Amino acid sequence: MKKRCMCIGSLLFLLLLCRYSTNCAEAVRSALQLCLTSAIPSLFPFFAASSLAISCGLAQSLGILFSPVMRRCFHLPGCGAAALFLGFLGGYPAGARMATELWHSKLCTREEAEALAAVCNNTGPAFLIGMCGCGLFHSLALGLFLYTVHILSALLTAFLLRPKTLPVSVSSPNLPEELPFCRLLTQSVLSAGRSCLMISAFILFFSVILCLLRLTGVLSAACSSIAPLFHTIGLSASGTQSVFTGCMELTQGLAGLTESAGSIPARLTAVSFLCAFGGCSVLFQTAAAVEGMRVSQCIRGKCIHACLSALLCVIFLCLLSFVPFF
Repeated sequence: MKKRCMCIGSLLFLLLLCRYSTNCAEAVRSALQLCLTSAIPSLFPFFAASSLAISCGLAQSLGILFSPVMRRCFHLPGCGAAALFLGFLGGYPAGARMATELWHSKLCTREEAEALAAVCNNTGPAFLIGMCGCGLFHSLALGLFLYTVHILSALLTAFLLRPKTLPVSVSSPNLPEELPFCRLLTQSVLSAGRSCLMISAFILFFSVILCLLRLTGVLSAACSSIAPLFHTIGLSASGTQSVFTGCMELTQGLAGLTESAGSIPARLTAVSFLCAFGGCSVLFQTAAAVEGMRVSQCIRGKCIHACLSALLCVIFLCLLSFVPFF
């Protein structure tokens, strides 16, 4: 039955591609421009730097420094601090990719790497503060507010999803043979290039999916059914569609959360939720980045992070006596 549904879905997808080939091609061109101007320039340096940092021993050094905090608070090895910091600075899925590198380098177990990847797969300050704060709300302060909520909810998620047992202390990890810096740099750059290609492929694919959902009317029908619920929290019909779109592909969804999408508190909460969740596109990008690990833990972590991020945003808005939420 499952195989039959997959075959029917694939056939339907092919028929829709033939029917709307011109529109899909335009969607791919737009998504390709997004990859070349935004995704690859922002992610490639962090991918290369994370791989090089592990090869050069930076993760081990940070592990010694932050081991007490990581072990006691999150039940994770100290080297996980490097992936956590990279996730807060480099954007998804850079942190999750580094967690995978730590496992491949035998600095942590697969279970520890999966728990780490579930909470260090976050957006960076440039995206939240620059695009969301200054771009959507024309306010640096609101950008900093969103980034603070994002970090706090991620740390709370890490605490809630921490492994039940403390990590085994690794006094002398099995490190790879020491190689010349030139070779380490070459390997890091090639690894970063492969990761960026995989991520770009998912951005292109989900842009096509969104295009087909719009053209067939599925997107508008789904949004119309849930619009009354979102209207009670201050989002308009266009804001509801933007949230639904963002759950598929983040950047396109955020672009629609302009002033006409609803009240400031409702839009802040929606942005906080979407940036923590990342959308299906980011989840599949993460699946490509964490090769060899189970993706279910990452999905679970992003869902919990998104709910906590929205909840903390509402709480802080009420405590700060911002504009009325409802």
